[in-house]
Amino acid sequence: MYQLYSHFVCCYSVSNRDRLSGEVSVRALCYRSMRKNESPHSLRIRLRDSSPVVLTHTCCSCVAGTALCNHIVALLFQTAHFSQLSVPVVPPVHSCTETEQRWHKPRTVGVKPGPINSMVITKPVPNRTSQGGVRSGLYRGMVGPLPDPCMFRIAEAYEKFALEDKPLVTTMGMGIKKPAVQCAFGMVQEGSVLSYQQPVLPSRHITLHLDAPSFPHLPLEDHHLDAPTCAFVCTEQELFHLKALEVSLNMAHQIEASTQEQSSCADWHVLRQPRVTASRFREVCHVKGQSSAESLAERIIRGTRQTAEMKRGVEMESGAASEYCKMLNVNYTPCGLVIHPDAPWLGASPDGVVFDPTEYPQFGLVEIKCPNVKNYIDCKYLHMEYGCSKLKKTHAYYWQIQGQLLITGLQWCDFVVWAQEDIFVERIYMDADVQRQIREKTDFFYFYTYMTKYLSMKC
Repeated sequence: MYQLYSHFVCCYSVSNRDRLSGEVSVRALCYRSMRKNESPHSLRIRLRDSSPVVLTHTCCSCVAGTALCNHIVALLFQTAHFSQLSVPVVPPVHSCTETEQRWHKPRTVGVKPGPINSMVITKPVPNRTSQGGVRSGLYRGMVGPLPDPCMFRIAEAYEKFALEDKPLVTTMGMGIKKPAVQCAFGMVQEGSVLSYQQPVLPSRHITLHLDAPSFPHLPLEDHHLDAPTCAFVCTEQELFHLKALEVSLNMAHQIEASTQEQSSCADWHVLRQPRVTASRFREVCHVKGQSSAESLAERIIRGTRQTAEMKRGVEMESGAASEYCKMLNVNYTPCGLVIHPDAPWLGASPDGVVFDPTEYPQFGLVEIKCPNVKNYIDCKYLHMEYGCSKLKKTHAYYWQIQGQLLITGLQWCDFVVWAQEDIFVERIYMDADVQRQIREKTDFFYFYTYMTKYLSMKC
């Protein structure tokens, strides 16, 4: 509720109840959370005097005003607050001379706390975005477990030193009586900086159902893909290349298990490069012309440099997975690169595999996105369909999910959007028509464009 109130609803007014319809009109203004210097949004809702109260109409001057936007939700919270207080009229708005000054109190939440090693200290420069800054360079400088603090005998070693000559470590009170706690670097004394700045990394495997069966190996053993429909005559070099890509089912399972760290794993990058992966399937299926296809192939081979937004999404993925599992009451385990033996030139890297006892089949995938937006309704790849938010079937994320289902053999995938203030989950099922297009066009793109471009750039 506090986050919704940060929109700052003002100029609240209520009309008299209409005798015929029994409706009451509520109007207000709502300041913008980002562009504070611009005029506030104009809000209007109509409520029917019944039990329970029915919301009959909403209107807001913002872009999403035709649907239920956050500004309208803030106005509804404000209205419910007045109703709970049982106030006969709207409380008056005091002038600036009747209240204490508030210029130092921002309307928004502001900077949120975080660990020191994630902070970036930069010098503000007008009209320029800073790319550098002072960052944490913390790393573990030794191999093996940390030594027992009582072995240092710090108090005895510096006993004869003057107070101003003693190092900072002598002020920590290290000794046998101090309890030790686990941190990311090993056992350290309770209360030390490492104990709370470098806590134990949470497990990436989330188990809420202890009696659940073990997760299946991907791709599924009984899942087979049809042979390529495009006719292509390979050169000797291309034939050797295709032979090098071949994997057995057991090898595919080992690759998936060993690359679950994904972008943090060197093998993941090496194994993806000679293959067309699911994140590019929509681009591949909609490219037109040979020159455009060659340009796309070159961009895929060169790879994409990790941006700040991508890094933020990777860092927040574990927290999003935890919230998602609590919300849907499911088990979760990370997933690596999945390669199918019937089409080893294709690949997919779902964010995780999910066990849901209420679904059939019980195992599915999950794809998590962590956009840097306040609410998921600000995501352009979502749209309203029959009163509910849905992932656009024309967006690359939808084709990515269908490609993941095609290669792994699973039949459903949860699409999760974890925004700053809310979370969105949509269960997407297998789309046979899209998967047929993916298989036909990715095979054609690989054999007639990608493989030739890859061999010419790498040889």
